Amino acid sequence: MVSFFRDKSPAAIFWLIIICFALHLNSLLNPPQIVIQPIDGFFYYLLQPLQNADAYFASLLYVIMIFLLALQLNFMLNSLHMLPKPTYTPALAFILFTGLLPSLNMITPALFACNLCIWILYRACKLYAAPNPKTAIYNFGLLNGLCAILYYPALPFLIIALFALMIMRSFKPTEWFVLLFGILTPAYFLGGYLFLTGQLHLLPQLQQVFALIQLPVQPLLIIISLCVAALATMWGFFSVQHSGGNALIQVRKSWSVFFVALIFTIPVLFFIKGAFPAAFLLAAIPAASYAGFALGVNRNILPVIFFWILLGLSVYSNWFAVY
Repeated sequence: MVSFFRDKSPAAIFWLIIICFALHLNSLLNPPQIVIQPIDGFFYYLLQPLQNADAYFASLLYVIMIFLLALQLNFMLNSLHMLPKPTYTPALAFILFTGLLPSLNMITPALFACNLCIWILYRACKLYAAPNPKTAIYNFGLLNGLCAILYYPALPFLIIALFALMIMRSFKPTEWFVLLFGILTPAYFLGGYLFLTGQLHLLPQLQQVFALIQLPVQPLLIIISLCVAALATMWGFFSVQHSGGNALIQVRKSWSVFFVALIFTIPVLFFIKGAFPAAFLLAAIPAASYAGFALGVNRNILPVIFFWILLGLSVYSNWFAVY
């Protein structure tokens, strides 16, 4: 069945819709919780109207957002030519990964932050051949600064931005200054607005955001699901490395940026309050990109095995498991 998604065709989109709604049909029947907290970031204030949203609207919103995020990720990878040919396997991998953990079946700020994080990675990879580099770098920094303010667990993207500039472009002090200026711009205007309106108390203190967090012990099925996802991601990483010799320099650099993103989004769960479990979605973006690459390029039995294992675990977790 993986072969359906290896071609960029209407049939692939049709099957993506079927799989997405089938995996998350339980969310349509049992509306997901809307979990929005002040420690998540300033998305808390923007998403307050959702607290009073109709249950069926919330259910439909969740499933549609998962589907649109998968398509957005897929569009980015195809647009950057990071895959040997246009395919829908990254979208498939993202949908399967988001179905592995029932605790992700919630409407959280992380769901909305994923949109910004995908565009951050897209803008990072476009820096290599940007026609107006300073403008592109400033907008890239601006997007990173805005994302970090809106969703605190996205703070590692500030570090990812520094590595991305280091990877994609040769060192020029003016470009680093422009990047830092772009990152600080949202914080400058937010701080000025809060100062003028007497609401500086809304700014969090460091101890309110950062802490060494001991994650709760997870059920065996969740551990198995995470291990399978990790194996699929590692398989994708080695597949990218194996085909790297035939790729353009920009493509190889882009995959390096995705690797940095994967490395820095995982520790968020252990050091930022309120990140677990919703912040898994941030790590799912680069992880699904690697897994999608492997599903698309390998013609042996492995893609079929991983697909059916991930699908089976997702179906069981969403429909039959009791935690």
